[in-house]
Amino acid sequence: MNAAPKPAWMLGPARDPIDREVSKRIDVLRIILIGLIVLAHGARGITVRVPATGPVAGWMVEVLNGHVDFVAVPLFFAISGFLFLRKFEPGLASYAEMLRKKTASVLVPYLLFNIGLAAWFYFVGSIEMMGSWGFLEQEGVAVKTLGLGTTPINYPLWFLRDLYVVFLLSPVLLLFFKEAPAVGLIALFCLWVGVEPAPYSYYGDFFMFYFGGFLARTRFPLQGVSWWQRWGTVLFVLLTATLAAHKSLGITDEHARLFLFKCNLVLGLACFWRVSAIPFVRESRLLHRMAHHSFFIYLAHEPTVSILQTRLLSVWTPVGNAEQIAFYWLTGLSVIVLLWLVGEASSRLVPRVYALATGARLPARRGPVAPARAHG
Repeated sequence: MNAAPKPAWMLGPARDPIDREVSKRIDVLRIILIGLIVLAHGARGITVRVPATGPVAGWMVEVLNGHVDFVAVPLFFAISGFLFLRKFEPGLASYAEMLRKKTASVLVPYLLFNIGLAAWFYFVGSIEMMGSWGFLEQEGVAVKTLGLGTTPINYPLWFLRDLYVVFLLSPVLLLFFKEAPAVGLIALFCLWVGVEPAPYSYYGDFFMFYFGGFLARTRFPLQGVSWWQRWGTVLFVLLTATLAAHKSLGITDEHARLFLFKCNLVLGLACFWRVSAIPFVRESRLLHRMAHHSFFIYLAHEPTVSILQTRLLSVWTPVGNAEQIAFYWLTGLSVIVLLWLVGEASSRLVPRVYALATGARLPARRGPVAPARAHG
């Protein structure tokens, strides 16, 4: 009989500093993923607002918005879990301090940007594809502001609502790290693929968040380009092509398609991590500088995209594949660059306001606001 004492933690905290290369890759991924989210939400300009979407433009949106862009949110949850769960330990004092920080960095920006959009509806008017004050009154202003059982007023911010809930319940995940880490990983994955058909759900949020922490606590090698990144990229490309053409290939079972879709999201993590290893991506000064304001770009990209597209469509209706593809990229990239410049200016001119709105920390000395970091 083995009388060896059981360790206090099967997967103990990882207190060593994050590898510099890994940190750089996380940094550039933040702005790349935010860029994909902006483009995804702007796709309605050619799929809903124009009379007919060209076949090539429609195929582009199907592949990017229907598959590639979907990886962004799961990867953000995995990054948040990697940064947070790697060293967080349970305790009343540490839990209270965590809630204080996450309230300032997640909940406050969530509420401010929802309330700001509600104020726009009330004082300025409705925004096409987003809503109006009459709609808010009908649905309930408080309910839509908090996003209780529905999408919030600023619909892309549902991610922050879900992330805050995950942080609230994060001590539960630590129990798996303590007793049965692999069981926790498998159980959460099974709940995600077996219970909830939607690609995004709390089951998926918790699985990806836990998965990120699992990688951190097992000291999984993330440096360089390993076999799992290469094979994950190849499989992601092949499965994305298969899923995009599933009707033509005779894949009619919706449950099977959704299972493969969610497995493909996991493969997408490896693919994007491989992309972040490309030297000109990982070392890009522009991407690192833009990453400083990636959270602000995310917070403000709607209604910016909707307003810009409404104004542009009043003078130009993109017809045909070439114009619609140009419209998709032009409006999306314009919003990304515009909000980056606004973030750069705001962080210097009104650093305290910017810090409050984005949950950033002000530096000890006078100067530009410290950049908002990935939530971990």
